Amino acid sequence: MLDRQGAADYELDLTGLDLAHAVASVDRMVERQRFRDVGRSVLVRIDPATPDSGETLFGRLGRHLLDLKRRGLIASMAPLDPARGAGFTLALPAGRESPAPDDDPSI
Repeated sequence: MLDRQGAADYELDLTGLDLAHAVASVDRMVERQRFRDVGRSVLVRIDPATPDSGETLFGRLGRHLLDLKRRGLIASMAPLDPARGAGFTLALPAGRESPAPDDDPSI
């Protein structure tokens, strides 16, 4: 999903957001991906857990991401290495709305 240096094609920073805004941001990203003709890797950053934070976005946002994966809108996902912060690495598939190479009338 990530290149050899651990960099993603895109980074979505959700730090400081509540669940509703984080989910809306993810949904917008997934919606925009429908129109891209290539897949891409995404690093999603969230606030790390603290002793006083209670339930973090990790579990709640993770459940939403799993739902998107089940629906085929995310190709793969994994928790971010804790050494790199809190969040997820995602692979988004090429968009469903993009024309297949055989469908391109300019060829």
